[in-house]
Amino acid sequence: MNDAEITLISYRMDRSKEALSAARLMYEKGHYNDAVNRLYYSCFYAIIALLATEGVHPSKHTAVRAFLNKNWIKTGKLSKETGRLYNTLFDRREKGDYGDYFRFNAEDVADWLKRVEKAIEEIFQVIEKQLSDS
Repeated sequence: MNDAEITLISYRMDRSKEALSAARLMYEKGHYNDAVNRLYYSCFYAIIALLATEGVHPSKHTAVRAFLNKNWIKTGKLSKETGRLYNTLFDRREKGDYGDYFRFNAEDVADWLKRVEKAIEEIFQVIEKQLSDS
């Protein structure tokens, strides 16, 4: 892996952390739809950082989802829980961003916050291993 790839991966990991921090703030303010958006993007940035460790750079969110499920979840490299969480957030983010008259509740968002924190930790550990092995 060259320096440009490592820089890109690091940048995406930072974006993931920023999105998670923003999700916490949105949750604390009661902006649950915005919190779900940021939770999704926290996972999204972590996953595209992970995919970049293998030289994969999908241009669409659906392609990211497909690569994650095929290459990381089904192979057991990442937990099924992380895969289920990402799939849930993928669907919920679209519903929250584009659906009329839809509001998330505090309980669901609090649960997703905890689960995203664990998923990001898992993904980052795998990224660090990928980087150290290269």
